[in-house]
Formats: sequence, C-alpha cells, structure tokens
Amino acid sequence: MNKNEIISATCLLLSIAHSDGVFEKKEKKIIKEKITDFFNLKKTTINDVLKMSIKQYNDSIDVFAFGREINRTFSYQDKIDFICCAFEVAYSDEDLHYLEEYGIKKISNILNVKQNDLIKAKKEIEVYLK
Repeated sequence: MNKNEIISATCLLLSIAHSDGVFEKKEKKIIKEKITDFFNLKKTTINDVLKMSIKQYNDSIDVFAFGREINRTFSYQDKIDFICCAFEVAYSDEDLHYLEEYGIKKISNILNVKQNDLIKAKKEIEVYLK
C-alpha cells in the first residue's frame, strides 16, 4: 500500500460521487468508510487523504491516470472488491444514477474487470443494501 495508490482509489470513488453532478454528505461519508476499511487506515488519517484526493481529483483531466496506478498495484480480486466499493458510493443516496453506473463501467474497463464480474459485483451490493 502506498500513498499514490490510496489517493488514486479515493479519486476514482470521488469521480463516481461527482458523476451525477451532486456530491452529497452521504457519499463523502461512504468514501471515507470504504477507503479506511479497504486500506486499513487509521481513522485519524482519512481526512488528510480525502483533502489531498479532492485536490488531485479537481486538478485532473480524467480518471485514466488514477486507474493506471490501481492497475499497477491491485490484484484482480482487489479490483472486484474496489468495484463493489464504487457501487456502494453510487447507491449511498439509494438511487443508482445512470451517470454513476456509466462511471463505474468506465472504471471497470480501465481496471480490466470482466463484464460478468462487474454484473456480479453490482448484484452483490444490491442484495447487501436491501
């Protein structure tokens, strides 16, 4: 686990949260929880991670650079687990906006996640959230 990996993953989740044009408190809370759990971070560091990530996300042109960093370090299973995190962010307002779903598909393509694994991840989160 390195700093660039954590920032890149956080930026990808931020891209999902922003894709419908509204960044809600619930989405921010879920991102903090998912990144803390995923990378086993101390709760005291997540606010700094989020601040750095928001700055990088706002300065970025697209999500491909963030995806490239994830591809270098994540195993295939890590990528599937991360896609589940992305769906949790998207569903945090209890509605999967079509632009959020499009963003997740784009990220899964960047991460070379197979279509059937993307569908399984979506269904898994839908069942989990019910």
